[in-house]
Amino acid sequence: MIGARHVVAWALICASFVPARGARACDPPAPQAGAAHPKPDQSPPPGTGDQRRTVRSYPQNLGYNLIGVVTRGNWAPLAAGIGLTVPALLVDDEVQDYFADHRYHTLADAGQTLGGGLLVGSLTAGLFGAGRVARGDRFRAATYDLSQAILVNGAWTFALKTTIRRQRPDGGDRLSFPSGHASNAFATATVLSRHYGLETAVPAYTVAGLIAVSRMAKSVHHLSDVVFGAAFGYGVGRAVVRRNSRPPTVPGEPTPPTPKDPAALGVWPDAGPAGDGVGLVLSVRF
Repeated sequence: MIGARHVVAWALICASFVPARGARACDPPAPQAGAAHPKPDQSPPPGTGDQRRTVRSYPQNLGYNLIGVVTRGNWAPLAAGIGLTVPALLVDDEVQDYFADHRYHTLADAGQTLGGGLLVGSLTAGLFGAGRVARGDRFRAATYDLSQAILVNGAWTFALKTTIRRQRPDGGDRLSFPSGHASNAFATATVLSRHYGLETAVPAYTVAGLIAVSRMAKSVHHLSDVVFGAAFGYGVGRAVVRRNSRPPTVPGEPTPPTPKDPAALGVWPDAGPAGDGVGLVLSVRF
């Protein structure tokens, strides 16, 4: 049976993936040389803050983000995921016994459907298409990042599954570690929370947590499978949004630095509001 210490441990695991209040995913990119600054009371035209997220640059961004998952900027969440997975391994059998004795069929079936590849793929493709014709910059950016996060997460999760080849609790196959449902759910929640803030983060991570738990109720994953899957999905979502939000490259000028989480400092040339000056732009993000 699962004791109080396991319930507390699981609550801490879920809480660790919720971003801090006030965290923002996408700050406006630095103005291009020669570009006029919008007036304070005038909203920029749709797409002006979205130079990186184009259909033409989609393959390039996808490859960039595939590598970005394991670059230095993402080491902290990956290390945290490994650190949480190790103690979870110690109670895998107890958790499996608990769900064997307590059948949550509704939760198991709901999680199977909500996190299934067909539904996730269809929704992601539909939202991406809607984002391409929408006029809202935030929605366009969020759906672009969501589609890339799902693809990047899917590629990495499949590679890990086929490399590690861990047996599922029900003996179905050897693709147990990590949980793809959990990683997809937390990647999605992370992208949404970083674009829409805490109000979206709370329900998004709640649903993601329920999907992760449902995989144990379905007897297709161990606790350690879903813990690492959730941590890895969080890292993927975080990396994709951060790297897609980097300032656009201005021809003939040095490439601005990629913003880092939770803070970034950047300096690059700027021609001023009229486009005829010589100066520097200092960007501080926190």
